[in-house]
Amino acid sequence: MPTIRHRQATTDTVDERILALLQADARMTMADLGRRVGLSRTAALARVRRMEADGVIRGYHADVAVEPEEAHVARVGVVLTTSDTSSYVRRLLALDEVSEAETVAGEFDLLLRLSAPTARRLDEVLDRINGWRETVRTTTFVVLRRYP
Repeated sequence: MPTIRHRQATTDTVDERILALLQADARMTMADLGRRVGLSRTAALARVRRMEADGVIRGYHADVAVEPEEAHVARVGVVLTTSDTSSYVRRLLALDEVSEAETVAGEFDLLLRLSAPTARRLDEVLDRINGWRETVRTTTFVVLRRYP
């Protein structure tokens, strides 16, 4: 880790080890942090508070995964040219973004449920499905809200 310069002084090796440990686990207790760098809990806390005051440590945050409700979800109607629906469905279900495939009566042969972390990824998956020779066309319905 390079030496970090801040307002008052250059951090020393102990500060650099503290920063590395906090970057790996910001929820680490001061007692554990102190033990791992050879300081008391109070001395470790004093160093962390100094680095916070000097702007070296700017904050702490939670890295939160996208919940399924927050993902981009779509229902997709698919019209096929093939009568071998089973093979086509197996290929669909091999895609991580496809969670359901159902045969339906009406204007579509299949109804799919897709979920992706971004609209761009959803679009890429739709492009892939539309590129398959058995796909005549798809109609996409983006889910805006799901009710229990």
